[in-house]
Amino acid sequence: MLNSKTILAGLLTLAGSLSVAQADTLQVVRDRGVVHCGVTTGFTGFSAPDSKGEWRGLDVDVCRAVAAAVLGDASKFKAVSLNAQQRFTALQSGEIDVLTRNTTATVTRDTTLGLMSAGTNYYDSQGVMVKKDLGVTSAKELDGAAVCVQPGTTTELNLADWFRGNGMDFNPVVINDPEEAMRSYSAGRCDAFTTDKSGLATMRSTLANPDEHVILPEDFSKEPLGPMVRQGDDE
Repeated sequence: MLNSKTILAGLLTLAGSLSVAQADTLQVVRDRGVVHCGVTTGFTGFSAPDSKGEWRGLDVDVCRAVAAAVLGDASKFKAVSLNAQQRFTALQSGEIDVLTRNTTATVTRDTTLGLMSAGTNYYDSQGVMVKKDLGVTSAKELDGAAVCVQPGTTTELNLADWFRGNGMDFNPVVINDPEEAMRSYSAGRCDAFTTDKSGLATMRSTLANPDEHVILPEDFSKEPLGPMVRQGDDE
């Protein structure tokens, strides 16, 4: 089996040179013996603790894969739960080594945050969910509606762009915590809830009566989701 020095030498040969940030991150992880991954606060299918408190889901599997590749053991990871607003600061500050939390890759994030997308592992689209008794079958019937949305996300910007592009008005109900946003939606504080359609499907499944809610057909955007690292941490 190759040891860590041999692997690092191979990376140096392949890449030509490593930035200080990249070399430091690799060494910190190896010295620590655990990779720290940023995940959601609980999103079934992507990252959520099971009944035993063990994290499961696609984003957690990406973290396990990194641990296996860097440390030779898929169990050598720590899941750090982060909300949408915390995730980038945690990566920038070094609180986590890699952000595996479902995050949309955008040029703006790559160029202004000192971060970079490490690839796409799930193609999604943004949609909107409403209660069936609202009596609408299209998002184009939501003119003037109150819409629950999380701040600090592409979701918030896409929502405004879509309504503006269709000559419609809406009332944003901005709530940071997704679970609180869902409670507000369920309680009738907003007419609709918007996020990626995978998220809507997950949240719908947790409601007391899922069949009383419908995800409307419109796609507000295309969302390439995947892990992010700091600039210079390419390898």
